[in-house]
Amino acid sequence: MVASLAEQLSIDEIGPGEYASRIPPERMGNALPIAYGGCTLGIAVHAACKTVPPTHRLYSLVGHFLGPASTTEKLYCTVHSSRNTKTFATRRVEVSQIRPDGKKRVCLELLADFQIEEPAMLTYSTPPVLQYSGPEKSRSFGELAREAVASGQMDEKDAAKVIESFALGDSFFDTRLCPEGVSGQNVGGANKQKQTTQEHLPITDKTSGDWSRTRAPLESRDERAAAVAFLLDGGLAFLPLGHSHKWLDDSAACSSLDFALRLFSSDIDLSSWHLRERRTTAGGLGRTYTEARLWDEKGHLVASMTQQSIMRPWPENKTKGKL
Repeated sequence: MVASLAEQLSIDEIGPGEYASRIPPERMGNALPIAYGGCTLGIAVHAACKTVPPTHRLYSLVGHFLGPASTTEKLYCTVHSSRNTKTFATRRVEVSQIRPDGKKRVCLELLADFQIEEPAMLTYSTPPVLQYSGPEKSRSFGELAREAVASGQMDEKDAAKVIESFALGDSFFDTRLCPEGVSGQNVGGANKQKQTTQEHLPITDKTSGDWSRTRAPLESRDERAAAVAFLLDGGLAFLPLGHSHKWLDDSAACSSLDFALRLFSSDIDLSSWHLRERRTTAGGLGRTYTEARLWDEKGHLVASMTQQSIMRPWPENKTKGKL
């Protein structure tokens, strides 16, 4: 496993508008050698940021995951310049890998928009749905899993597998799950039988909150923007499972399809605590739609990511689904 988030998100320029990750992406939340989408997304954001003037700040990106990335090959980014003005810049980024047979495989495409900092006419932001405990009263994923084992609610081997599956995120971020949220009570959904304080609510009203900060500082604004994308991609695909007493093994396919990230701050420094609240809005036709919102310690909403994700049920013969 890589030593730091900065290392995971690091890139090298290999030609005009061409960048390569220094290392392959890592796996998280998947038993197969499939990379965590936040690794791919973070690399794409970092590459886009490298091609704009320092006066322009990322405020929006939208795109699609076109296929899973492998954990054995580096990521290659081709950045196309779509707009360059005094106020705005737009970049189209294609992320691909070179497979062992030498063929190129595209795994992600996005549009990233940048704007210079301008004076605000109106300043406001919505608060979280719930009032959550602070990080000092919230617990890590590992702590919750071990407590579930101690109370007989989870098998020790199952808990160990869950902790290992999400070890990448834990190595980069100090994350504390708030006790008021669903995930803070059912170990992110892994404790499927756990009755939470939100059982009376429909799934669209259930929320999960957690506090996160990076374990090591990120030196540049470009790295910090990439880290926001890395963080907010986490868990959106399977949050609906965790909010309905199900887990990853209950779905034949569960993976992000598209994403929209909006930034409401010109520089989000995740070395300080930030509160993330996640909530799912719609599900059907083999897909779900879920959002993560991010606030700083002063209560300012600084970012939002929405995603549609594949959510396929197992067929009757339990044959594994294919993306």
